[in-house]
Amino acid sequence: MAKLLNIATIVLAAITALLGFINLNTVNEARSNLGNAQTELASTKKSLDETNTKLGESQKSAAEWTTKIEATEGQVTILKAESESKDSKIQELQSQISTKEMEIELEKSKANTAVEEAEELKKKVEELNPEQEKNLQISLDEQVTINKQLEKEKEDAQSRLKALEESLALKNKDQKVKSLSGRILAVNEAWNFVVLNVGDKNGLASNAELLVKRGNTRIGRVRITSVEPASSIADIIPGSLVGGLSIQPGDYVVSDYVTN
Repeated sequence: MAKLLNIATIVLAAITALLGFINLNTVNEARSNLGNAQTELASTKKSLDETNTKLGESQKSAAEWTTKIEATEGQVTILKAESESKDSKIQELQSQISTKEMEIELEKSKANTAVEEAEELKKKVEELNPEQEKNLQISLDEQVTINKQLEKEKEDAQSRLKALEESLALKNKDQKVKSLSGRILAVNEAWNFVVLNVGDKNGLASNAELLVKRGNTRIGRVRITSVEPASSIADIIPGSLVGGLSIQPGDYVVSDYVTN
């Protein structure tokens, strides 16, 4: 009996030891899984924080671009209003020119008629007696005086037409300069000049001054020194750069009319 009890005790102790070993392995495995889960959780949390940071930066950038777009749309609206106003004035000048051209044609017609009448009077003078010839000569002299007045009126009308055409040309050029907007193509810091993508066909002329901007920020000013049809070269005006900024390719230039 005692022998059986000893055997049972030994078996029980063995079973207990085996169960303890199994439980220890289970606990260690659970701890390892827990550690891995915590590491993965920390990594996921870090990734989430980075994603939230990038999302915040993207939202901030989107808000800044929205502000820039709204400012640009405001400038476009102002330019369209100015352009429509100038178009209206140009149409008015063109109407005045058309009216003056019609007046000149009418004066030409009158002058031609007067010349024809004078020729007819000359023919009649040759056929009439001295008294009639004298009267007709007086009429002819009066007609010549009228012709001279008509010629003077025609010259005055042509002068007014030329002045109107010159005024229209100046206004067209002025309109181009007022609505001018271009880009900096290249910058030579050593020689302090820049190359622009606008030129004579845009209304630019030598010595014209333009503002340089980046977005809504003023960078400085340049002065045109050489003009081609579609490009130009300008010197950077000393002391015009704002806050230590420098002009870069891609910055854009506008006339004082647009920004003032």
